[in-house]
Amino acid sequence: MIQGIKKKLYDGNIEKESEVIDMKMKDIIKKFDEDENKFAKEAVIEAKENKEQITNYLLEYLNEFTETMEKYKDKDCPISIIYSIYLLAEFKEKELFPILIKMFGNEKYNLYKIIGDCVIDRLNSILVSVFNGDFKSINSIIENKKIDVYVRKQFLRCYIYFYDNDMINQEKLEKYLSKLIKLYNYEDDSIYDGILEVIINAHLFNMIPDVKEMFEYDVIDTMIRGGYDSFIDYIFDYNDAYDKFSKIEDTVKEMSWWSFFHENEDDNNIDMEKLENAFKDLIKNDMKNMDVISTNKIGRNDPCPCGSGKKYKKCCIEKEKKFLPYQNYINQSLSKYPKKKEDENKYDLYDFYKEKYIEIDKLIYKVLKRKRIPLYINRDYDAENRIDLEYCNEVLEKIKNILKEENFNTVDDYDEKVSIHYSLYEFFQRYSKILISLIEKSFGSTKDEYLNNLKELIDFFYSNFDLNNDSEVIFLETKYSLYDLENNLDEGIKYFEDKLEKCIPSIKYDVYDHLFDLYMRKYEDISEIEELIEKEKDSNLQKELEKLKLEYLDY
Repeated sequence: MIQGIKKKLYDGNIEKESEVIDMKMKDIIKKFDEDENKFAKEAVIEAKENKEQITNYLLEYLNEFTETMEKYKDKDCPISIIYSIYLLAEFKEKELFPILIKMFGNEKYNLYKIIGDCVIDRLNSILVSVFNGDFKSINSIIENKKIDVYVRKQFLRCYIYFYDNDMINQEKLEKYLSKLIKLYNYEDDSIYDGILEVIINAHLFNMIPDVKEMFEYDVIDTMIRGGYDSFIDYIFDYNDAYDKFSKIEDTVKEMSWWSFFHENEDDNNIDMEKLENAFKDLIKNDMKNMDVISTNKIGRNDPCPCGSGKKYKKCCIEKEKKFLPYQNYINQSLSKYPKKKEDENKYDLYDFYKEKYIEIDKLIYKVLKRKRIPLYINRDYDAENRIDLEYCNEVLEKIKNILKEENFNTVDDYDEKVSIHYSLYEFFQRYSKILISLIEKSFGSTKDEYLNNLKELIDFFYSNFDLNNDSEVIFLETKYSLYDLENNLDEGIKYFEDKLEKCIPSIKYDVYDHLFDLYMRKYEDISEIEELIEKEKDSNLQKELEKLKLEYLDY
């Protein structure tokens, strides 16, 4: 009897204690929503102190939210949902993972609108914090084209962490990324940026040809990562931790600094005068560093300031009377060029390319690598072009030497084996534009010298490579410029009339365009143009040429 009473009292205490815990845990969650403009630091700390008790409440709360997202489709969710996600991620609670899959796998709702970018921007860190080994669910989100692409990219970025932490090997990762490339069929630009990030961070050198193709299909946002040349720099850079991320370790550190919490308002009050003065000092210092350096300050045996590694007397001593600020920016560009490896377990360019190919690439890099030169720097563009021309001339001589030893039928064949950062087409474009610019501003024997250089450049490519492809338009544009600069209209007309009979259909419009321009300059009427259009047998092309004719009439 007494034992029964004791048991009843004991059970009653348990029930009462359970009710107290229940109220306390629910009260903590309520505190998250009391003032959404103020970080609920005390409530977060209290939740962390009661980790074991509150975990199931947070899971239940998120499960309920996932089931009732319909009511939030046109408004933001309670901020307590965000606190709950971050806390469970900090707790490394694997039961959160299937909830996140269900939440973000819902195609009906805009998660940006409902849950906010504060979660989505850190979604990859949240996911790896609670990942339960279910790759299939991760992939189901990545491959679902109906889900917001930024959400898919955050799921995809998890593979950077998985690879770094030996949760997936190189072969499986490359196989999966190849599958994604085919699945998206170069139609969804944004997902390819995510694929690129994984390839760079995992240093998947086997996928360099895949990346080159992605750039050719124009599915990479070059505003974010730069062009293909920047990709080569990134993939060989083992110090760049731009895309590295880790698990959620501290909800207070993760959330307390967010700008919409009003206690952070003082942090947003920027002292504009202080900022302006700092900017002026930066410009002053930059101007001082980039000031024109007289060559008499550089010893003949000193390292050349262009960064070539040669002595000054063996390099730029004859190029310019003054050493330009531009060459300092060449040095800055070269600092990004892939370094020789110091760790035998890593790869560098020399593992993939012959040294003579790298020598060529480095020279082209000096000319073609984008140089971030501030607008306030005084520049001499003609002098810069002459410096670049010297590099281009040196490149051409090295290419000639390679062609004596090796045979390449097309430019693409050459690029596949020799080119690293830039294609031979890109080199030709820049080389020819430098010459054209210098020709336009020169006269007498100097102009003739540059004209001969341009002719030799064009002849070199036509004599060494089969250019009968879509890319021939680059060379035709330069060919046209040459006839224009020489004012040699008759020879130009003859050349493009002959080309019209031989060219492939895809570049025919461009041939017509150059021919029309030469006709207009020679005859100053459209009679010859109209006669050409009448002879064209392709009706679709004929329509396009009629439009082109009208443009010339308007001009």
